[in-house]
Amino acid sequence: MVSTLTIGAILTLLAWVGLQAAVVHGKYVVDKIAAGEYRKGPFSETTDGGPRE
Repeated sequence: MVSTLTIGAILTLLAWVGLQAAVVHGKYVVDKIAAGEYRKGPFSETTDGGPRE
């Protein structure tokens, strides 16, 4: 039988891994936005080809 402590440790480890993935992805997105290469979401160009201001 798996103890409550083991379940808690596994869930904590999974949460930590998820947090690391979110931080790495966030850093990637911020770097792409700063470089002007991120073309998704509210920072993408409009349909007429000009940048949104």
